[in-house]
Amino acid sequence: MYLKLIEESPKEIFSYYEKPFYVYLSLSNLCNANCVFCDVRTNKEKKCNIDIFKLIDELSTLGTKYIHFTGGGEPFINDDILQYIDYCTKKGLNIIFISNGYNLNEDKIKQLSSYNIKAVFFSIDGYNADIHDSLRRLPGLWDRVTNNINLIKKYIPNVKIAINHVLNRENIDDFENFIKLKEKFNFDFINPIVIKDCDELFFSEEQIINYNKKLFYYYELAYKLGIEFLCDNIDFFKNNISSLGDRSSNNDLRCVYPSFCTFIDAPTGFVYPCDCSIHRDRNIYKIGELKEQTMEEVWNGEKRKVLKKKLLNSELNCKTKCDEANCQFNYCYFKHKGWKLWKYLYQLKVLVMGQLQLV
Repeated sequence: MYLKLIEESPKEIFSYYEKPFYVYLSLSNLCNANCVFCDVRTNKEKKCNIDIFKLIDELSTLGTKYIHFTGGGEPFINDDILQYIDYCTKKGLNIIFISNGYNLNEDKIKQLSSYNIKAVFFSIDGYNADIHDSLRRLPGLWDRVTNNINLIKKYIPNVKIAINHVLNRENIDDFENFIKLKEKFNFDFINPIVIKDCDELFFSEEQIINYNKKLFYYYELAYKLGIEFLCDNIDFFKNNISSLGDRSSNNDLRCVYPSFCTFIDAPTGFVYPCDCSIHRDRNIYKIGELKEQTMEEVWNGEKRKVLKKKLLNSELNCKTKCDEANCQFNYCYFKHKGWKLWKYLYQLKVLVMGQLQLV
């Protein structure tokens, strides 16, 4: 969950504690791309195997405010996605989706303009077609996705557009040119993500040094062009980071994500606490199965309670691979809680001092 894309303030979000405020929904493991760093094609479960309309009804009842259609595969490879988005809109839910952009076109974007779309993520991993299409292994993809950025802004001008950019050995040297894409395409945010679990595409030591030297220039350039980094901190290499993307700086991370969010994998019907845990050991991180349980039973079940406690106590190794957005959410939560504690103690002090003066 990215706080800059949410309409609610942190204080308003935190009032939804113990409700599935923000739900990631992966419809299938089908994709028209074949990205070098993605293992989606190895998943045996391919197509959607749960009743999405029933699920949307349940989530609405449980207090969900956002449904984020995500991968797995490419969401717009599913023929029914526009029906799902339409149904979410009718239920009063806010919609965010991610896409590689290949299956979108002007007619579909016009149709999307009538729905409750709040933000769109496009995945672009190069400042030109040669880099991007070679990493995604789908010729013509870069041209389609970049054209669709401007079409989205034309027909849905208030939508926020974020570019997911997987930083890796093939593109980190061109990050300046990637930021400059704003001069051609009307997006709002860049979301750089350090590559994980792909040792062969991890950066050389020289690339890391050069990135660090240009760090403040990247901030200045983005500001000058009128775009933001979706997470303010892009200083990924200030602490030790392994060639598989593990960050030692996260060792003490306390996670409250499962009290606000969940990830639903429609091909299996499995439910996880977040968008990072979907890639980890099912035996540890799976909190329920929608083929056997209702969403209410999963959300209020013992598995989520046990996992929630372990994550809050920083007991699990997923913290070392946690996305920057999730880390930022947790830091913001505890900062907010700390502020409330300080306010409570201050009010208590005032009350006590007042009683003493009366005596």
